[in-house]
Amino acid sequence: MTDSRPFDDVRALAASVPERNLKLYEDLMTRADGLGRNLRPLGSLANPLARIASVQGEAAPRLARPLVAVFTGSHGTMSDAPAQTAVRVANLSSGSAAVRGAAQAAGAAFKVYEFGNDHPSADYRDGPSLSEQDCAGAVAFGMEVVAEGADIIVLGNAGFGSATAAAAMARSLFGGAADYWAGGSGEKAKVRIEAVAKGARTNSNLLSDPLNVLRVFGGRDLAGTVGAILACAHQRIPVILDGYVVCAAAAVVHALNPNAVAHCLAGHVTAEPAHQALLDRMDLEPVLDLGINIGDGTGGTFALSLLQSASAGLGTLGSP
Repeated sequence: MTDSRPFDDVRALAASVPERNLKLYEDLMTRADGLGRNLRPLGSLANPLARIASVQGEAAPRLARPLVAVFTGSHGTMSDAPAQTAVRVANLSSGSAAVRGAAQAAGAAFKVYEFGNDHPSADYRDGPSLSEQDCAGAVAFGMEVVAEGADIIVLGNAGFGSATAAAAMARSLFGGAADYWAGGSGEKAKVRIEAVAKGARTNSNLLSDPLNVLRVFGGRDLAGTVGAILACAHQRIPVILDGYVVCAAAAVVHALNPNAVAHCLAGHVTAEPAHQALLDRMDLEPVLDLGINIGDGTGGTFALSLLQSASAGLGTLGSP
């Protein structure tokens, strides 16, 4: 990343992602259809498997070396963000979170990526959460996720204040009212809606560009997620997006170039307000809908396990 124009490299990466092999996609879909007999033994799982294979450039998907990567960060809109984020990291690190057991069952490596948890991003109600240079630096750090050598990656988020930041990003990218993207019920929802609305007013002159939307609202963890998605695209590593926060980061990439998220799958749709609407804007169909109300990678890892099972079924699917 250059210091003079920090976002130039990010835009160039988004514009130059390799294309999926659509012939491999079509061949696998034909095979999964029951060789033209419309038996559909894999049902709706055929489409995500075919997408994975077409990204990897293989006749069949490779799911043997999965990674569950959870990004964390602290957001200045929450006064106690560092302490609360530390609790979440401790739970993830100690193995007391459901995602740890799910990852183990799927044979997946698990890693938490901390994005300056002790140093919250600035409060976007008063101005941008990050400078361009800091945002680009976080994007670059997120790209390191590809160094783990995984053939598929589940991306989750356990930052504190991240869901409100994601709602602010979604509102800026797609329009609409603050309460549509940050809705819910109770006092916490009211605080979220007010934060999104005030942030939009304060930074209104910066919100016409997707990367400025990211730096205004996203903080380091969402910027890192953008970097991870872009790096995976260039390394032909399929990504399973978990909750609302991760999908908001994907929406920034989508706004730069819709083809730059062609390697991404929606692992599940959460109970988070407007998550489905966000997926609809990117034309992503969730693999699962289990009513999970957390975005730390749990639902995405469940989807991974199901896709591994379906892939094994595909491997034994032969001629009639």
